[in-house]
Amino acid sequence: MADLLDVARARMEAFNRGDVDAFVEQFTDDAEWWPLRSETEGPYRGHEGIRAWFADTTETFESIHADVDAAHLIPGGALGFGALEVKGRESKASLRVPIVWFFRFDGEKICWGRAYSDRAAAFQDAGVDEASLG
Repeated sequence: MADLLDVARARMEAFNRGDVDAFVEQFTDDAEWWPLRSETEGPYRGHEGIRAWFADTTETFESIHADVDAAHLIPGGALGFGALEVKGRESKASLRVPIVWFFRFDGEKICWGRAYSDRAAAFQDAGVDEASLG
């Protein structure tokens, strides 16, 4: 099996290059995606929901790039650690946000995912202790 960090980075490459079809294909048909803004807007569901999120995101940001620095398999899924770099389309303001992604899988595809700016919340939702990852 390929190294999980390599797999995680390859999955994010579709997002970084703006390849909507390749990005959406990584999710099951009924997947639920909770990006950072889901705190106020709720999750995006299914392929059409994820496409809508992608469109909303590219409309809001002039540029957006996700870096994955580490990835760990955990019971029930995987955690990825990195940062999201964005530049507002209208404001031109740039921001780099440390981020944790928690994914659950159905086979090779993502069936549920959430992005966290709060590292402790990600570990709590994933049900693991940060120290256990080494």
